[in-house]
Amino acid sequence: MKPLKTFDIAFVGLSSGLHEFTFVLDNNFFACFDEQIFLNSELTGKLVLNKKNNMIDLDFYIQGKVEVECDRCMDPFWYDVNAHQSLYVKFGDHMEEQAADVLIIPATESHIDVSQYFFEFAILGIPVKRVHEIQPGQQCNEEIIAKLKKYMTGEAGDETSQSSGNPHPAWDALKNLKFN
Repeated sequence: MKPLKTFDIAFVGLSSGLHEFTFVLDNNFFACFDEQIFLNSELTGKLVLNKKNNMIDLDFYIQGKVEVECDRCMDPFWYDVNAHQSLYVKFGDHMEEQAADVLIIPATESHIDVSQYFFEFAILGIPVKRVHEIQPGQQCNEEIIAKLKKYMTGEAGDETSQSSGNPHPAWDALKNLKFN
């Protein structure tokens, strides 16, 4: 049995108008995908499907929190997610992604799998740069920050002398090379 079967929405039997579906986007959901983006996940996904005669409007709402690693100190922290994305599904001859938010599916289709969209929209719901400061009241690991500052100021040894403004001797030898 397909683990993401609940994300396969049969729209053919639905009447025109609004329909709501709720999904759990936890660690088991994200384990079904190749990339492991979150350490832990406690998300709820809601899909509002608006069926029309010639198209379907899909509104994805994702709320909850995910545990991610800080890009600065590598300590884990929880980030609150509140995301909304829309997808417009049109009917045509073949499957095609016409734009970022427009999908064309064959007119003979009766189901649409929304699992990949929930996965992608959950990832889009977190910032690219993940540091503790994006969550109020959280701070980076002081010990790691002190070590980073030590290396940035050149106190750690010769390998950082370039960052403090003193060129490395190897660069002097390369400056003397001339090309014919």
